[in-house]
Amino acid sequence: MKKTFPIHGIIGIILLVLFEILHFQKIEPIYSWFYCFAWWSYILAVDGVVYSLKGNSLILSRTGEFFLMIPVSVSFWLIFEAANFSLHNWYYINLPSSTVERWAGYFIAYGTVLPGLFETTEFLETTGFLRKVKSRNLHFSTTARTVITLLGVLSLALSLLVPYYFFCLIWVAFTLLLDPLNDRYGGRSLLKDLEGGNPRKLYLLLFAGLICGLLWEFWNFWARSKWVYTVPFFEEIKGFEMPVPGFLGFPPFAVQVYVMYNSLSLLRSGRGWEESTFQIAPERRTGRIKGLLTAGFVAVFSILIFNEIDLHTVDSYDVRLEDAYWIAPKWRSELPRVGIANLNELLAKTKSKKERDELALRLLVPNEEFTGWVEKAELSQLKGLGAKNLRLLERAGIHSVSSLAAEEPEALGLKLIQIHSPEMIPTGAKIRIWIREARKKVRS
Repeated sequence: MKKTFPIHGIIGIILLVLFEILHFQKIEPIYSWFYCFAWWSYILAVDGVVYSLKGNSLILSRTGEFFLMIPVSVSFWLIFEAANFSLHNWYYINLPSSTVERWAGYFIAYGTVLPGLFETTEFLETTGFLRKVKSRNLHFSTTARTVITLLGVLSLALSLLVPYYFFCLIWVAFTLLLDPLNDRYGGRSLLKDLEGGNPRKLYLLLFAGLICGLLWEFWNFWARSKWVYTVPFFEEIKGFEMPVPGFLGFPPFAVQVYVMYNSLSLLRSGRGWEESTFQIAPERRTGRIKGLLTAGFVAVFSILIFNEIDLHTVDSYDVRLEDAYWIAPKWRSELPRVGIANLNELLAKTKSKKERDELALRLLVPNEEFTGWVEKAELSQLKGLGAKNLRLLERAGIHSVSSLAAEEPEALGLKLIQIHSPEMIPTGAKIRIWIREARKKVRS
């Protein structure tokens, strides 16, 4: 039964269009927080569409479950962030230097993962997509289920212990590990669906994962604060920031977090986010003490992993004007007076030699010195290289994008090893990314 399109859906659509426009004009804070703004607008919009189609939606009809889903989403994703300390498959660039702002960004961004996937799944289901799909009934013996669970354990172990070759197994490990257990203890299970010849939910999740994966990468590509991949074997051919084969990981990831949520539902008497499971055992509410203990665990776990992300996954912070150490403090204070409040404005207003010369004259700075400022600003902004990495490269004699482009990755890596202590050396994958981006910049 169709309903009037709800106001929050209209707001979501309007905001998504507005944020896209403001982002491309580099209006702050939209420019830096674009990924978060885009995803929450999408979630509002899709929920509005779902409600207008069937009169029931996650936000309006299962509001408590929707708000519970946000910290659960953060916790689930932090499991994969923790795994990345071993995998080293992605890192973050251009993040806010303020810990409060950065950690708020983690929570807001990670909180979109489950709502985005599950809203998209429900949208596909509501439209009737794959409604008639059936398969032959399968039978999974007790032995087969045990083998599947053991394969999940093995996949998790291999992905963490031998990540260079088995990193991709992290995206199926929890599905194999948990779904047979969900079925065994009476929870929602995709194995049970397959035994009944009904693979539709599995297919919907796979398609939702692909859709969200494309949106994750599309919006991440245009965002200022973003992630960059360093996936073994697949560095060259990319769709947005993701190596093309990596898109195959999004569909099983959607299945995996669905299975993980079903496992959590076992602790809630089977109550879940779907319309069919939301009303299970409504009288068995979580007690206040249990709720407080759970909230405390999530808070402590989040703080611990947030801190580790800062230490191991964040590669660079947004370089503010006050962080531009290569410009003397006297001149940093003068630049706002000539209309330059940040490094982006410095680069935007010095694209030609004539513009550089004019600004240098206004500031009474020698042309050569001013050009050096611009070259280092450009280098610090290259693929989120940042001020810390700029200092490393300077000691290796690299002061501009063009000098970085002239380097070979292996040779530069060896040069840095000779100059700096091992813990300061960027990975070979990061060096290759920097040089590849520098060469693109020089050619353009």
